[in-house]
Amino acid sequence: MKEKFPKRTKELEWERFGNVYLLIDRDSNKTYTLDPISFMVWIQCDGKTDLETIVDVFSVDGNRDIVRAAVKGILRKLKNSGLIEWMEE
Repeated sequence: MKEKFPKRTKELEWERFGNVYLLIDRDSNKTYTLDPISFMVWIQCDGKTDLETIVDVFSVDGNRDIVRAAVKGILRKLKNSGLIEWMEE
């Protein structure tokens, strides 16, 4: 089975407003609001970084399973919003 890598569907402008990040798609005039953790996950979706590497960024002291589940949920939401796609190795 080939490994899959999350990749941003396009480069979007973004701005931070307090504790939220606003992604701006000038082509479609759409905006997306992300919390800081979701934004950090989205930034790492470069088509080269795999799930486990993203999990490594957030994992500390044995919380890896919880972090993996949270990151998978965030990636699912990003995909459903059209912000990422999955690329095969």
